[in-house]
Amino acid sequence: MRLLKQIGIFFLLPFVVLIDAHIGQLVGSFFPHFHLASHFLFLFLLFETIEVSEYLYLAYCFIVGLVYDIYFFHLIGIATLLFILIGASLHKFNSVILTNRWTRMLTIIVISFLFDMGSYLLALAVGLTVDSMPIFIVYSLVPSMILNFLWIVIFQFIFEKIYL
Repeated sequence: MRLLKQIGIFFLLPFVVLIDAHIGQLVGSFFPHFHLASHFLFLFLLFETIEVSEYLYLAYCFIVGLVYDIYFFHLIGIATLLFILIGASLHKFNSVILTNRWTRMLTIIVISFLFDMGSYLLALAVGLTVDSMPIFIVYSLVPSMILNFLWIVIFQFIFEKIYL
């Protein structure tokens, strides 16, 4: 049964990425001047470190990164690299991260920051964006971090019931 759950989650992940993207766009439509990036997926991946082995978890991160790259950047490499690096860190330190709610909240904030900042810097290096750093911080990074903090406050209890 556990193997079936792991394989089922593996095939479900690309749809979770797409749903997460559309939720972010829906919430962003209420705030037209901001670019909100929903990273509800990080909350899911944080709790999934309990269920799967390290190699399967990195395969999860690779697939999610590929789907994210294809859907958002139309260039394979940016999100794939960042998801694998973040996933390896999450799996390595999951015993510390999952100790209490405050640690999980801080982890989601840090991961959201690292992913958004890393995506911005890599996109800037490749030439996918021309926005300046202050514009990115004010109109994208801070609102996205607030949205992701709200996700963890709202949904953390549900994931605790399922995984812990």
